[in-house]
Amino acid sequence: MKFYTGNEHISLINIEKDLTINGITFLSMGLNGNIFLDCNIKHKIIFNNSELDLNNGEFNYKNYWVPEIKLKNDFFSIVCDIFAPLNKRGFIKRIRIKNNTNKKISIKLEQEIKLKDIFLNINASYKINPEIRILYNDWFKNIAVTAIEKGIIFSFALGADFSFKHRILNNKILMMSDLCVEKGKERTINYFFSIGAEEMAAFSTNVYFKRQGVSYLFDKLDKWLSSYMLIFKDKNIQKIYNTNLFFNYFFTNGITIDTEELVCVTSRSPEYYVSGAYWDRDIFLWSFPAILDMDFNKAREILEYGFKIQSKNFGVHSRFINGNTLECGFELDELCAPYMALENYIKKSGDTKFLKRNFVIDALGKAEYRFNEWKHPVYFVYATELRPSDDMVEYFYNTYDNVLVWRTFKAIGYLYKVLGENKKVKDFNLIASKIKKDIKKFAFLKKEKLIAYEFDTQGNYVLYEEPAGSLKLLNYYGFIDKNNIYFKNTLRWIYSDKNKYFFNETYIKESGCAHAPHPWPLSAVNSLLTPGYEKYGFDFFKRAQMDNFYACESVDKKTGVSKTGKAFATAAGFIVNALKNCMLKI
Repeated sequence: MKFYTGNEHISLINIEKDLTINGITFLSMGLNGNIFLDCNIKHKIIFNNSELDLNNGEFNYKNYWVPEIKLKNDFFSIVCDIFAPLNKRGFIKRIRIKNNTNKKISIKLEQEIKLKDIFLNINASYKINPEIRILYNDWFKNIAVTAIEKGIIFSFALGADFSFKHRILNNKILMMSDLCVEKGKERTINYFFSIGAEEMAAFSTNVYFKRQGVSYLFDKLDKWLSSYMLIFKDKNIQKIYNTNLFFNYFFTNGITIDTEELVCVTSRSPEYYVSGAYWDRDIFLWSFPAILDMDFNKAREILEYGFKIQSKNFGVHSRFINGNTLECGFELDELCAPYMALENYIKKSGDTKFLKRNFVIDALGKAEYRFNEWKHPVYFVYATELRPSDDMVEYFYNTYDNVLVWRTFKAIGYLYKVLGENKKVKDFNLIASKIKKDIKKFAFLKKEKLIAYEFDTQGNYVLYEEPAGSLKLLNYYGFIDKNNIYFKNTLRWIYSDKNKYFFNETYIKESGCAHAPHPWPLSAVNSLLTPGYEKYGFDFFKRAQMDNFYACESVDKKTGVSKTGKAFATAAGFIVNALKNCMLKI
């Protein structure tokens, strides 16, 4: 059972219940990915020459984002927590000790930092071997760990708001203190850990923490977290919603350590098997709606990053954070996602000034050309090389993807209406109507009264279902009425034994696909958004623990525990959005 926390700059991963931290990550534009410092940071509390077993403490995940433990005995009570102040380049470990006796007590404290390896996550994981310099700075009374490779990659500063002794032993750093607490009194000590592009930058954040005051920084974060949490009748769903709300907000994007730019990734956790890279669909179709509900400013920054840096390759399977191609191959849903997100943002925020920025106008102007590269020579249907699952297609025309194209052309028509360009509004709306007509011509099977998943316009088709791009969502996106006979029959097929990837006789009843033949949380999201089938989604989230309640790609059909794709941060956003929408309808 591991936990996450972090902020816009730094991510803490695999935190244990005794508050041991098993790694930190941060983003680098220069290295074009996610830096993973594989390390072990743990604290020891020694009383009467015996080390306390912190695993015996009472663990709490405060506000679903701040790990905390409490210990109590006849002599003292201790509360420890770890938090990353909003938009700061570091985190704080806070220890509060209250003396419950009528005499002074003495306690020894020790922080042990073991440095293991450094990895660069860009889809895959690469071990890097920079020179590591560890020095104690007498002026700042901080220790700096600096990684150097043809220049400084990063510095990691360790400090505190009280005096400590230190020892540096190869890859291990010890910070040791003797602490006295007067009878009946409480004492708080704080350890500071910060990153920077070099030593001074890292030191300065620790100095800032001390000057601002830890209580002030924590209260600000606590108030922010509390303002977004929701209460659900079912406690499992409540935990999933709130945990994934903050996981999506902080682990799908971040500020680079070297250029201080916001960039977006599938996940900032190396636990996810393609972390540190960018997908249009993941960011704009799954993650973005939940962030837009929380924070217009961050949503605007994400759109700015997408349309400035990534737009040259909209639709290309996956990319580096600098916008260059990582995995080639065209994916139609990836091309649609940014334009759908832009419409969503303009409608909800009313920020028409953003729509008029040159790089947005430029991307809008190129949209039709980019779609036309994949248009059928005669019909208004559009090809894709990859399915939404990222698997190869059997036939080039994917029904779900083409519904997204229809939705995208309507979205672009709306955006041009806001811009006052009425001719373009008519043009895009006309094309949208032609797309809808031709989807129904080829995907709606007259004899079977079913909707094909893929087709080739020559009479060939495949019946199939994918959680990442589901036919369940045709009503959600406004393409078809919920009572349409083709739609109703298709849903019956999806939720039946005819769909070999539907798990109906197991503890977890949901769909998977060939990409990962296990029930998917994304499929449960699709059910939540499908009229008449919401119960499947609710039952899934009442039962599944996923990756310790964080989103994952698929779960075990018997236990509901993660099977593939741990720490799937962008999927967390889609889960949150669906659960909130369903709660508002109840």
